[in-house]
Order: sequence, then C-alpha cells, then structure tokens
Amino acid sequence: MCNWTILLSVVVVIAAIQIVKATKSEFNYETGKRVQDLLSQYTETPTHILRFLAQYREKNAFPHYLQPPDRDKFFKLGDSLLTANPRLFLFFGLENGAFAGVGHSPRFADYREPGESGYRLDDEELMGVMQKHLDSCVDYAGNKIACVLKPGENYIECIDDDCTSLQKCPDEESQRECWDLPTKEERSFCESKVRWCTSYITKTLPANEEEEPTRGYIPYTIYCIDSTGIPTQTPGENSESGPDGLGNCYHEDGITPVNRNIAGDFAYCGGNGVVCNSTFTGGFSSSNYDPRYRPWYIDTKQKQKPNWSVPYEFYNSPEMGITYSHPIYTTDEEGREVFAGVLASDFSLNGIASFLTQNYERSDTIIAIVEEAEPNFIIASSTGSTGVKRVLIDDISQPCPDDFELDQSGLVCEFVRIPIADMNDSKMEEVISTTYLNQKEHNFPQSELISVRVHRSDFDGVYASQTIPFTTTEIGISWRIMIIVPVPVQKEDTIMPGDITFSILLVITSVGFGICTLLLVLFMKNRREKEIIASDWRFTGTFLSGCVLLNLASLVMMGPNTDTLCLTRMWVIHFCFVFALTPLFVKTYRLYKLLGVGYVIPRRQTISNARTALMAVPFMVLELVILLIFTFVDPNKMKGVMEYDESAMTHRVICSHDTWAFFIVQVIYQGGLVLLGCFLAYKTVNMQKEYRDNRQLILTMYNVALVGSIVLVISNAIEVFQSTMRLIVSTGVLWVTSSSCCVFVLPKLAQIRCRKANAVGESRSSQINQPKSNVNYSHRRDVHGGSARLSHFDAEFDEKERPGRPALTVSMGSRKPPMDCIDEGDSIPSDHCDNSSCHERRASLEPMLSAS
Repeated sequence: MCNWTILLSVVVVIAAIQIVKATKSEFNYETGKRVQDLLSQYTETPTHILRFLAQYREKNAFPHYLQPPDRDKFFKLGDSLLTANPRLFLFFGLENGAFAGVGHSPRFADYREPGESGYRLDDEELMGVMQKHLDSCVDYAGNKIACVLKPGENYIECIDDDCTSLQKCPDEESQRECWDLPTKEERSFCESKVRWCTSYITKTLPANEEEEPTRGYIPYTIYCIDSTGIPTQTPGENSESGPDGLGNCYHEDGITPVNRNIAGDFAYCGGNGVVCNSTFTGGFSSSNYDPRYRPWYIDTKQKQKPNWSVPYEFYNSPEMGITYSHPIYTTDEEGREVFAGVLASDFSLNGIASFLTQNYERSDTIIAIVEEAEPNFIIASSTGSTGVKRVLIDDISQPCPDDFELDQSGLVCEFVRIPIADMNDSKMEEVISTTYLNQKEHNFPQSELISVRVHRSDFDGVYASQTIPFTTTEIGISWRIMIIVPVPVQKEDTIMPGDITFSILLVITSVGFGICTLLLVLFMKNRREKEIIASDWRFTGTFLSGCVLLNLASLVMMGPNTDTLCLTRMWVIHFCFVFALTPLFVKTYRLYKLLGVGYVIPRRQTISNARTALMAVPFMVLELVILLIFTFVDPNKMKGVMEYDESAMTHRVICSHDTWAFFIVQVIYQGGLVLLGCFLAYKTVNMQKEYRDNRQLILTMYNVALVGSIVLVISNAIEVFQSTMRLIVSTGVLWVTSSSCCVFVLPKLAQIRCRKANAVGESRSSQINQPKSNVNYSHRRDVHGGSARLSHFDAEFDEKERPGRPALTVSMGSRKPPMDCIDEGDSIPSDHCDNSSCHERRASLEPMLSAS
C-alpha cells in the first residue's frame, strides 16, 4: 500500500508541473466583427453619397442635369462631401462623353468636354468645330501641343451621325418581352422597367498603317483647385502647396506655373456660340480619355444597376482600385427612361490598405481582404500589400524601372494583379498567402481558429487566423476578411535536449532499463535451476525482454512533434506493450488448458513450447494490423492546436489522431488482454506452486490495470502538456516493468538460494549421521514432438549396483513425482494424486535424496 501511495504521489506531482489553461476567449471573433463593421461603413459611404447626388440631380438641383455648365457646381458640392471622406474620388461620365471629377488625396479636379474623339484632321468641315479641342493640349512642361491620337489609343465612333439612336439596354429587365404578358397591369409594369441606351462602338487606332488618317481627340484635363473646389491658377490660391511651399499651380514638371486662357465656344461656357476663356484655367495636364470605354462605365451600362467593379488599373495613376457606380437617367419626349450616364466613386487599393493600416498600425493583428472568386486576388491588407505589381508589358516577369529610366528607354509598363497563392516577395506577403491557402484547405471555418506555421530562411513564426465573409449581393461585393494574429509557440509539449523534462525522462528510462536488464541477466543465468525450469523460463524470459524494450521505447518520446516521430511513437510503444504482455498470457493459458483449475487434471495432454509460442503470434499480428490500419486511416500526426485565454493566445504543436477511434480500439484490445490474463491467473490459483506464477501474474496484471487507469484519468480529466503526459507514461512504464520483473525473478532467486543452502546443510549432516549410499535415478521420458509427458512414478532402491549405497530408480508409475523429477519446463504431470499423499511420499524420499 505504501508503494502505491508513493507511485500515485509521483504521478500527481509530475501532472502538477504544467497544467494547460483552457479558458476560451472571443478576441479573434470580436476583431473580425469590428473589421466587418469598419469595412461596411467604408463601403457604404460612397453608396450614400452617390444616392444623394442622383436624387439631387433628379430634383433639378443641377440646372443642366450635370451637363458641362454644371461643372463648377459639381466641383463645389463634391469638394464639400469629400471633406469628411478624403479617401474618395467623386466623378461622373455621360453618354455624350462629358466627364468631371474631384478628389481630396491630393486635392484636384478633372474635366472633359462632351464630344467624340477620333475626328479626322483632314476633314475641313469638321475641323471648323474641333479645332478648339485640337489646340487645347499641353505637355509635361506646359508647352502647347496638338491633341493627336497615338497608335493603340481608343476612341468612340457613332453608329449614326450624332450617337443619338436608341435601343433597349442590355440588362435583363430591359430585354424582357412585355407584350406576351397576360394582363395590362403586368405589361405596364414590365415596360416601366425598360431602359433605353444610345449606340456607339469603341475603336482603336491601328499601328503602322500609313493610309490611316491622323485623328485628334478631346482632351481630359486635370486642374488645380482652390479651397472651395473651383479650378484656379491664381498664385497662392491652389489648395495643394507647390514645391515652393506656396499655394501656386504648376505643370507636371513642378517648375512651370500654369497660365492658361484659351478662348472658345466650349460646352463649359454654355454652348450656342458663347465664347469664354476660363474652360482650361488651372489645367496643368492633358491626355486622351473617354469615360465610355472605361470598365466601370461599360459594366454599369450593361447591368443598369448600382454595382462595384472588380479591381482594375486606374487611368493616369500608378495604382489599382475599385469603383462604385450608380446609373442616372433622363426621360425623353416619348416618356422613355434613357440611360444618361454614371455617377461613380473610386477606391484606391492603397487607400483601402491605408484605411486598414491606420486602424491596426499599433496592433500585431494583420487584416487582409481577399476576393471570393478565383484566383483569389487580394483587395488590400493592413500591411500595405495590395497584391499589385508594375511590370513591363513586353515581359511581365520583369518589374517596371523607375520613371526616369522608363522615359529614357521608351519601355511601356502596366499593372498586373498577383493571385494570393503567388504572393511571396516579403515575409508579410508569405504570411498572408500561406494563411489563406490553409484556410481554404479547411473550407474557411468561421467558428474556429486555424493555425499555420510560416517558415522562411529568415523567418519562422506561427499565426492563428479566422475568415469571415463580406458580401453585398445587391451591389456585387463578395470578399473574405481574414484576421491573422501572431501566436507564441508553446514548447512544453516537446522533450528536447536541455529541457528539465529531457533529463527526467532520461533518468526514468535508464532506471527502468537497468533494473529490467539486470533481472533478465540473473534470470537467464539461472535458467537451468529447477525453480526456474518449472515456471517456463522461455516465456518468462521473453516477458522480461519485453520489459527491457518497453523501457527503451520511452526514448522515442524525446524530440520534436513531427509527423514521422508521432507515427513512430504510436508503433513502438503499443507494439512493445503487446510484445511484453503476450508471453505471460500464453504461458498462463497453456497451464490452464493442461491442468484446468487444479482440481481435475486432464490425462496425457501435450502443448509444446513451439505450439505455445505460436499462440502468441495472433495477438502480435492483430496489434500490427491495428497499427497498420490506423497508419493510413487515422495516423498519429503533428497537429497545431490553439490555446487562448482572456489575455493571450498560444500555439501548441502536439501529436494527435483526428478521431478517438485508435484510443478506443487500443483500450478495448489491450485492456481486454489484461483482464483476460487476470481471469486465467485467477482460475489457476489452486495449482501446485511449482507449476504456476499466478500470484506474480495477478500482481502484474493489477499493476498494468491500475497504472493504466491512472494515466487515462489524468489524460482525460486534466489538460496537461504532452511532455508532462509522457513523463507520467514513462513513470508508469518504469513502475510496471520493474515491479513485474522483481515479482517474477526475485522469489525464484530466493528459492534457489534457499534450496542450495539447505542442500549444503543437509549434505553435511548426512555425511556425519548416515552411511553413504549410491542412488540411481532412472526415469522414463516419453518424448513426442518436442514435448514431455510424465506419468506417475515409483522409486526403488537398488543395493546391487553399488554395495553400501542405496540407489533410487525413478520410473513412470501411478503416483505423482516429486519436484526433483521435473525436466526443463516441458514436463507437466498428467494424472491426479492426493496432495497429502504426494507430500508424504516426497518426505519419505528426502533423506535418501539428501544422502545422495
């Protein structure tokens, strides 16, 4: 009882070394919800603003329905709206080609007169109208240049003369046939949903065609604006400070002041021959641009409803972005709803990244927004990464050089988006990429955190991640918000050199190995002694060898938790346990089959050592089959586990199965062997002590059952680190193996020593008190198939062989032999005799046996 108290105390102390806290926290889920709310506010802002502008227009607040004379009014209103939302860029494009926009980061405005580019310079009649546009362009330094199209540039060509012919818009509701509806009300409602669009085509000026005439374009101009949003070139009025620190307006070279006063009957002036010189006041840059061939405009015209664009390369800006668009309409003389253009707002991907960075710049948390659709391009992240690269058009594998080298070389660059799976230029990009792929592999679970380890030559870290969807079906957004948090790696689940647990495990293993090996050597050294022969030394020796191996198996618990080591531990520990236990089981089973329960002994039965050894094979083969099946079905493998409380999270790398199946199967199988062994030991309890080890077997089985129960209780009732659990298991192995080896070996050694001591004493006494006699032992051994069968014997004294010494002849007869007649463990009595008569018979022979 004292020994068990000591063992239990040791196990409890080891278990108390490190107890894992399992208090759950909602930190990550709260973070995800906050990001979702922030992103909703961010994306809802332009929808509210554009809805307001559309209603403002419908109520005739813009006297010219956003035609060019309303340009400055739109600039003022837009500038006021952007004061609270400086990341946005508000603009509109109309079906006649007019365009106007205003931005705050930086502050600027842009404008394009209505009309069609691509006009031929050799058309004298047309040039009478378009000459004002041809002469209104400037270069980088503000020098006047002709607004002439270059090969590869786009322009709009009308199907009719003035792009005024209408047809039903391409959206589903407009294309629906209303006339076949059954009721008038249904037909009326259907017709009210029909939208009408003007028709034109987008053309591209071909390259290297000598016969192609020179064509001009209507310029898109960018302006300096004052504090109210109105274009200005007056020194000191520009709302953006120039290189001299003053509010002056300069051309793109940053040196030449803007001073433009081009007189003409521009649409901005009101048209109908009205001439003004303020159309290009403050305009510092010119280029070819028409909203009607831009992706945001084409998509909105196609859908005829508010929508978000997919990310695309902004015009005349070195970045990618997305656009929220809202269609606007006018009613013609026939009462038809005619598509007039698009109100829109741009989001730069860098702007969204800046929005995320500002909210999480003091946090270790990484936020990434990724498109749901394949190939899963990234929208933005709090690390500043947008998944966009500027590369050469001729070779997208080559990055674009800087602007100066680009101007000198004549190379052309473009922006390309990189799928999230291919992002690996920096540590943070690889973290985002690896985490997303891991989430995708787990099918984006929202209710749990997924951990991932990112290993690079310059970095090794563990991150926990959660994804939540961000979807607005109404306007076409389908993204995923990914929250990534760095997690410290918990090292207490491994037993590594230098750790205190390593030293403890090494001591435990060494002690167990040393005790079992010493007892095995002593046992085998005395295997010819009758006390050991009678107890089937071969199988007991195999059990002792198994105990030695089981202690050595504890060494596989050392090292990191890798897939290979986890699987090795599963195989080695469980197989060594069955290998050690099986010899005891079959040994007891053989005695049970031969001798029954010790009261009724079957006559002349034979079970050889070889046959008994074969009995052990199915048990070990079954264990091998179980291990082999689970190696492929549910192997013990490395698994990342997140542990988190109210203050922090930790990452544990453990060895674990995906299910409880292996645990249940092993408890049933190995536990069944232990219980069956206890049953057989109990059934042979009344057998002669010379032929049984039932007490030792029962103690061994009870040891295994009790220690196994303690380990199961600790592993399931208390959350401890795996290193601690392995120390507990190795302690249990030490206790079970060393105590079992002791109970099997030490009593035998004590019996041998006692017998030899008694024999020496009796021999000396006989030499003094009795004459010497010659005892002749003879017995008949019927050998059959490597087994021994003994019948009862008679002992006779032969005085003729050696005069003066009695001789003992042992022959097979009708009575049970004394212990001296038993051969090496194969010889099992096959007849029954009364125990008292056997002892009396042996007592009558002892003096003569001693005299010999």
